[in-house]
Amino acid sequence: MADDTTTNPDTNPDGAVQQPVEQPVEQIVEQVVEQVVEQPAQQPAPEAAPPEPSIAATLVIEASPSAGSNSFSDEAGPQSGEGGEWELLLGKLRQWLDQNELNNLWAQARKPVTLLAGLVGLLLVLRVYSAVLGALDSLPLVPGLLELAGVVWAVRYGIPKLLRSSERERLLGGLSQSWKAFRGKA
Repeated sequence: MADDTTTNPDTNPDGAVQQPVEQPVEQIVEQVVEQVVEQPAQQPAPEAAPPEPSIAATLVIEASPSAGSNSFSDEAGPQSGEGGEWELLLGKLRQWLDQNELNNLWAQARKPVTLLAGLVGLLLVLRVYSAVLGALDSLPLVPGLLELAGVVWAVRYGIPKLLRSSERERLLGGLSQSWKAFRGKA
């Protein structure tokens, strides 16, 4: 059984059966030719030759009307009804600076900013130190000579201070004092 909502493509909405209209091929071709002849031929306009490159003595910047106002003037709003974000940003910045909140903000952010600056500085020092050591290591004979100098220093100055207990205590006391002074607890 057929559904009531389906319709036969050969019937009108009122139920009448349509008869296909058959035209001879010659008549269809004539209609197409007439339509083509009646419509003017639309040929693309010849493009202008691009300008020859040259060096300009001055720079000319043309502002488009839809670009908005990007001037740095002290006007309250843009010259046109659009844009104005720059002026709004400048106004908010002036208002914030007039409230003198900069000192309060610096007081709150002093420790984190100082810590961050110290970490960045330490990172830079380590990178430079690593680059210097890499350059020295690439030179022939230098790594061996530096190692020999370290052994000579340890034998000449380190061993005599570590043999006697009084010298060891004085050395360890000096190191702990230096560590406490470095940490700010001395």
